Amino acid sequence: MSINYYDDFLLEEERIQEPKGIEVDKDLTWILLHPTAKEAYTAINNLKMEKLRFISGHPDKGSYKYKKYWTISKVEVARRVGKKPQPLFNSNTYSAGLITYFNGVNSKLHKAKYDRINKPNKGYQHKTKEELKASTVKLTKENKKLLQNTCEELYGRMLNDIPLDVKRKLGLN
Repeated sequence: MSINYYDDFLLEEERIQEPKGIEVDKDLTWILLHPTAKEAYTAINNLKMEKLRFISGHPDKGSYKYKKYWTISKVEVARRVGKKPQPLFNSNTYSAGLITYFNGVNSKLHKAKYDRINKPNKGYQHKTKEELKASTVKLTKENKKLLQNTCEELYGRMLNDIPLDVKRKLGLN
């Protein structure tokens, strides 16, 4: 037994938590070729999340006038990694895999944009003023009708529940 139990305990815990190796999909084996490849991969994924957040918040076509807001550029990825885009995407051993992944992510962003634009708009903010006025008038009329029917039913039930001697005194026979 050692003198310091806590040091031994912490060393055991570190041995248990050591990763055995990074499990990577066979299409993403290029990530293991260089640390910069892994940085570029995480940069692309982070940018993808930002662009998807933009797409989810902008339903109209006018928001997609400039591609820089909803697609990923090679320059953006290179800035996040801290390298130049030319060698990052063209002259390294992992560049072919990086380009394939980059193009795949951009195609997914294009599809997400297309789906968002073609999604039917719901809610009052997408209706015209005339449509809102017409629906308000219609709903107001329906509400008055329901309220009137409810009052008539309540009055009828009240008359049925009144004792006979009270009805005679009120002259409701």
